[in-house]
Amino acid sequence: MSEARRLHPFTLLFEAMRVARAFVVPALVGGASAGSGDFGRMLVWGVAFLSIPALLAAVAKYLTFRYRLAGEELILDSGVLSKSRRVIPLARVQNIDIQQSALQRIFGVAELSVETAGGNRTEAVLTVLAQEEAQALREELLAQRRRVAGIPEREAAPEATVLARLSTGELAIAGATANEAGLVAALLAGGLQLLGQLRIELPEPDIDPEMLVPGAPGLGIALLVAAAIAFFLVLAWLFSVVGAVLRYYGFTLERTEDELRKRYGLLSRREAIVPLRRVQAIRVEESLLRRPFGLATLKIETAGAAPGQRQRGGAEAFLPLARGREVPRLIAALFGGLDYGELRFLRVHPRARRRAFVRYSVPIVVAAGALALLRGTSWLWLLGLLPLAYGFAHLHYRHLGYAPAAGYVVARGGFLNRITWIVPDRKVQTLHVRQTPFQRRHGLATLVADTAAGEARVVDLAQNDALLLLRELTERVARVRQRAPSPGPSPDSGGGENSIHSQADAWENGESPITSPPNSGERWRA
Repeated sequence: MSEARRLHPFTLLFEAMRVARAFVVPALVGGASAGSGDFGRMLVWGVAFLSIPALLAAVAKYLTFRYRLAGEELILDSGVLSKSRRVIPLARVQNIDIQQSALQRIFGVAELSVETAGGNRTEAVLTVLAQEEAQALREELLAQRRRVAGIPEREAAPEATVLARLSTGELAIAGATANEAGLVAALLAGGLQLLGQLRIELPEPDIDPEMLVPGAPGLGIALLVAAAIAFFLVLAWLFSVVGAVLRYYGFTLERTEDELRKRYGLLSRREAIVPLRRVQAIRVEESLLRRPFGLATLKIETAGAAPGQRQRGGAEAFLPLARGREVPRLIAALFGGLDYGELRFLRVHPRARRRAFVRYSVPIVVAAGALALLRGTSWLWLLGLLPLAYGFAHLHYRHLGYAPAAGYVVARGGFLNRITWIVPDRKVQTLHVRQTPFQRRHGLATLVADTAAGEARVVDLAQNDALLLLRELTERVARVRQRAPSPGPSPDSGGGENSIHSQADAWENGESPITSPPNSGERWRA
């Protein structure tokens, strides 16, 4: 496709609807609230008049916007007074998605978006194209990208292997366990039922509740507030269930030879394609609600932010819900050399538990001391929460760790939402050790494996263990880079062989590999 093309004429319709949402609807609402007088009419006509330039700009944008494929580039031309040309190299194209809102599905059009490695936002959005044209353009972009990457031409469409399909019931479970709102609601409901069955005499409060709500007893107010909170939590829980079903309805995950393809959505439909070589890492997330049922969410990390920016890439749901027994198979579908089910996680240093206990207990001690000074020594009962803080610290320690795995960096952390990072050695950009002042006091350190999409961290290792692990991983990543066919750095693999060698040389020269926290002083790379 070398000739320039326009967007679908329905683009004007959707732009007009956008302008109406931004100007006309607020004008009508404002006019209705102002009444039927002159001020209300002036408000309606004034805001409606302001929408005219926006409508004209939308029409001008449609008339001047062109897109075309030229060799190894996607070229976008736009602008009325100031002409603009955006050139997107296909070699950097990462994700190509097709999305359809409910209204777009009715009109048979779709939105195509193109994301690139190294971009901090979606690089190109074509709104809207005919559905068939969007599909054809995506396939043409994919074919061109394969040619640029040196992938052999296929005589026929690649066969897709279905990795997972989610039923409506599984989606409902995913929504019900997506957050802790349901757990809190259940605890509140159980507490209210217990209070209703027990006759508990509560001490008189310092403030008379009847001063706040005349004629209402204090316990009644507390029960009313708790019931209202429980109601809204249950309502939010139900919205989470319905939202998951609507968003991921018909979820199908497929894999071709070099791509992942997803299709899902009831009202709004989305089709996404992610090249396997662009996957930086996998995250296995197991929330507090899902772990007892052996459920998890799998996410893939892809690069996607401008160089030098702190926030890079983003996690995208590889699979919203997976049974624990299915996780090793799904991970093997992306990282064939890793047997996730056979991993044995090693714990970090036990002093991590002490650090966590101090972190959790300090607010309790400070609150108890302050209230005891201000309100009386009866508030020292808060110190009875210290065993609970120790229990949380122990859970925090138990869920920290890492797993030795040939060819991969595997790190785990978090007990409310346990996250396991799996990073292939070939995707590691830098390796370094960090120490906060509190970690130095305990002789602990954090090992960081940095990728183009984020950081996998092993927190609170003994300092010597962190340095030994750093040395081992640095040498391993260097060997992977030496075997790589391309001598230079690639957009999705990091700084290349030279950066890893410089890290190994730092060891030989006796330079310190330990760094300060991200925003405190100079940072050395091991």
